[in-house]
Amino acid sequence: MTGSGSWRRHEIHRLQRPGVLAAGLCLLLVFTAGCLVPEYGVGRDILVFKVDAGGTEQWQTVIDTGGDDSATSIVQTADGGYIVGGEVLPWRGDQSYGIFKLDGDGSVVWNATGRGSPVSSVAKTTGGTIVAAGESGVRLLDPAGKVLESDVGADSTLQSVVGTADGGFVAAGTDGEDLLVLKRDRNLTEEWRKTYGTDRDVVKTIIQTSDGGYLVGGMTSLPNRNGSYVWLLRLNSSGDLIRNATLGSLPQYNTVAFMGEVPGGGYTVIYTNVTLEEVVFDREGNVLEERTLNASAPILKTADGGYVSGTVTYRSSSRFLILPDQVGVPHIMKLNADGLPEWDTELNTTFELTASAVSVIQTADGGYALLVNRHDYPEVPRTEPA
Repeated sequence: MTGSGSWRRHEIHRLQRPGVLAAGLCLLLVFTAGCLVPEYGVGRDILVFKVDAGGTEQWQTVIDTGGDDSATSIVQTADGGYIVGGEVLPWRGDQSYGIFKLDGDGSVVWNATGRGSPVSSVAKTTGGTIVAAGESGVRLLDPAGKVLESDVGADSTLQSVVGTADGGFVAAGTDGEDLLVLKRDRNLTEEWRKTYGTDRDVVKTIIQTSDGGYLVGGMTSLPNRNGSYVWLLRLNSSGDLIRNATLGSLPQYNTVAFMGEVPGGGYTVIYTNVTLEEVVFDREGNVLEERTLNASAPILKTADGGYVSGTVTYRSSSRFLILPDQVGVPHIMKLNADGLPEWDTELNTTFELTASAVSVIQTADGGYALLVNRHDYPEVPRTEPA
């Protein structure tokens, strides 16, 4: 089923993009004039799409500050809005982080940008504090987007953060070549900080489980083997390691796509190993089920036991006879608990250049939000964050 609902488009900064004719002429001149991209190169914009539980598109939002904007993380807030975290890279300027607040209809409420490392993951505590994790530790913001703390002196790189049931948060990343997990309480005071592993270990994501413990998913390199393997760590509420396991059978880059808890205290892990593979564990870490999913990342397990994934597909356009265009189309697809298709919504936009689906979340109303980064041609270079 393809969604046909109404949609709205919002932008922080709208650029006048080069026309199709100019882009086509550039492609035709590649071999004679070396014309590949406009003078200032190719940038990115951030897009957020919202569909209802049946896949009908409700709205879409464009975040474009005029430079190279990309996002890595999206979470829904208690008021029904969203926090998006990522990077704002002004043309010929310094690297800057970007944190954006959207309301429930997709309108941009505020944005917080500044010089510093990009945001890898965002979360919100029950007290309303926004937590943005990245290469320079954590940034804490109040609900209006004012920066309360910026741990720019941190010697660790954080990749994933999640709010905890006690009102604090837990973040995971790397310290040197070891996995790092740190916990702060509801007063945002650090409770504990622990490292795990010995060599070339990387964190992808962390979740809290219903018993107050944590599940960490990352990658590790095994002795005398090529490539990387998924590494799962089960921690108690104090960060002590209970058990760990590795997943992946091929010597390549395996990575975690999704982790979640299942009824009975077990958990499910979806990871990439050429295809998407799901492994379901019981609370003692025994494997209950394994399956291959006919879907793509990003992916999540839905409340009804099914799956939702986001992707960008490409189709050829006949506008150019010599070098046909590739037009990108974003999709959100729903599978049932047996992995069979329920609906596939082709969202109401196309991309002249490439794009990548970054994250998909289930929303409080039973629908879904998809985060996408698209490449674009900026017209005017920017040297300061918007």
